[in-house]
Amino acid sequence: MAIVFSDLDGTFLTPEKQVHPTNLRALEALAASGGEFVVCTGRPLAGLPESLRSLPGARHAVCVNGAVVVDLAAVRAGGDGVIHATPMGPGRARAVYRAVRHLDIEIDVMADGRAFAERERFDRLHTYGLTPGFLDQIRRSRTVVDEPLDEVVDGLGRVDRLSVYYHTPEERDECIAAVEADPSLSWTSSESCNLEISDAAASKGSALEWLCRHLGVPVADSVAFGDGMNDTSMLAAAGLGVAMANAQPGVAPFADASTRLTNDEGGVGDYLLRLLGA
Repeated sequence: MAIVFSDLDGTFLTPEKQVHPTNLRALEALAASGGEFVVCTGRPLAGLPESLRSLPGARHAVCVNGAVVVDLAAVRAGGDGVIHATPMGPGRARAVYRAVRHLDIEIDVMADGRAFAERERFDRLHTYGLTPGFLDQIRRSRTVVDEPLDEVVDGLGRVDRLSVYYHTPEERDECIAAVEADPSLSWTSSESCNLEISDAAASKGSALEWLCRHLGVPVADSVAFGDGMNDTSMLAAAGLGVAMANAQPGVAPFADASTRLTNDEGGVGDYLLRLLGA
């Protein structure tokens, strides 16, 4: 096992967004064996606190569901660290936004390693049924702006993704229809009330394959952990894909195995320690 990829929320982190002691012990054992740990998340880089950027064996991070791959050493040296990107771009972001802006939804744009939200919509974030830990994490990681996002995107650099939070199935279906009207885009989901919209070539699975090629590591020597539908491409691509015991319905068929413990119980660490014989 040369390299381990793991989702964060619902997988590596507890519901309180903490690192379980068993997971930390497993990363120390992995690093001692010469293996690398790669954080794989839907968050932008700014949503990764230093404690998660400096985990044992962590030299790279896959952010924004695979739209960006980052060299963490370069970030610590003061750069943006981006070594690979598959952006959505401002034009397509603007088109989707304008197609759905009449809906009572929250829309974020992720660009330049940050996440931007409109103040009026963001003030209603608590109405979407998000768990307290996830709600707090989103609130802390957003840059709130007063202008509509379709006016903001042109002033940004690399536009990576849109995120949508909705109340009703009808709102969800209308957003999906707006995305699927452009075959160069795709959508996935990490929560029961959200959609994550990216370039069709951007996924955690494609980022896993790219980073393995970049590092000269056979994909067959990779292990991946995940719990959500936005993790399924990564679980399917890895040499060994492992779904969490608490994974969303429909995730396990994409994996080769499952953990015996949940994210709240250190399921990733428990599985890794047994895999390492530690």
